[in-house]
Amino acid sequence: MQNFKTKRAVTSVTGTSMLGVSFQRNLVSAIVLGFMSMTALAITPDPADQSGYKREFKLLDVDDNGKLSASEIQKDALFDGGGFGKADKNGNKSLSENEYATYKSAVQQKETKRVAKDSAITSKVKSKYLLEKNFKSFDVSVETKEGVVLLSGFVDNESTKARAAQIAVGVKGVKAVKNGIVVKP
Repeated sequence: MQNFKTKRAVTSVTGTSMLGVSFQRNLVSAIVLGFMSMTALAITPDPADQSGYKREFKLLDVDDNGKLSASEIQKDALFDGGGFGKADKNGNKSLSENEYATYKSAVQQKETKRVAKDSAITSKVKSKYLLEKNFKSFDVSVETKEGVVLLSGFVDNESTKARAAQIAVGVKGVKAVKNGIVVKP
């Protein structure tokens, strides 16, 4: 006599098989992920095709010749400090819509990355404060700009103020610490 083992689907109270529920969850997850990836693709179009840049370009192009001169671009602060020369890739002393959008996009992406790095540094410093024994982390405010950490707030003694700076200096990515913490009288 042969022994046959049969697989049976476990049925829930509602009568739906557990295998069916698992399949449904996986299907829903796949659909959601599909929509998320389509959304991500839709968010990152070619810089020249971004309507915001086109609109800005047209507003700056006062003589409506399809190019921006050095005097026209002065209204956009992002191009201060040599931005016009960097954006003028073909050296014709004017910016096409593509040159304008490409440069502006690159500068904004760089700024976004910097802000993200600064936020990460601030979070790391704050989390180290939370782990520090006998340190009232909520009494110290932490801000970061371009890798420079600014500490402010009130503490009970000079050693706590010094320890706050010491912890911040030890975080990866910190270029300098400005310790504006005040010791309570």
